[in-house]
Amino acid sequence: MDRATTFVTGALAGLATVAGLRYYRSRATETVDYESRQIGDIELREYPTVVVAETVADREAAGRRRLEQYLGGANTVAERIPATTPLRTHSRPLEVTTPQAGESTDSPVRVTSYLPPRYSPQSAPEPTDPTVQLTVETPRRVAVQSVSLYPSTNRLERARNQLLEAVEINDWVAIGATFVFRYDNSFVGSLTGRTEVGIEIA
Repeated sequence: MDRATTFVTGALAGLATVAGLRYYRSRATETVDYESRQIGDIELREYPTVVVAETVADREAAGRRRLEQYLGGANTVAERIPATTPLRTHSRPLEVTTPQAGESTDSPVRVTSYLPPRYSPQSAPEPTDPTVQLTVETPRRVAVQSVSLYPSTNRLERARNQLLEAVEINDWVAIGATFVFRYDNSFVGSLTGRTEVGIEIA
């Protein structure tokens, strides 16, 4: 077998391994239960009380890694916790629109993972990383706009504008800022995962 054939065979095997791993993770991932109804392109969801693990980091990837470590056993009982979808990210906008020399242009990112519904505030294992916090979210209503195709910055911004326009047209009262739901089925990300822009409403 020549080197070219060996390289191609190895590359195909590697791709198959990655695809199998993502398939396994997608099958193993739990989803948050909610009730919903459709109003035009917007989906209104009623989320129940749920325990979430969240962290604030300079970059989304760093936040994802912290949560992956917590779910993988970096908690007080070394328990592996099944990951759920969606993963929620919220970037706080910068107050300075034109940074001075030497100032960072990165916004802190809050990354949140829903714990499976069987975990209560009493039974959820505490993180060993002090930058990861457990929070109980009370029932809330969320308006969601899907993002078509790959979630580029332009598509995310377009979906955000459509969502905020729908909030205004329907006279809903928005609570807080918009956030992003990612359904990439793993913490390493995926080009094929579903993405949505959401906002809590009264």
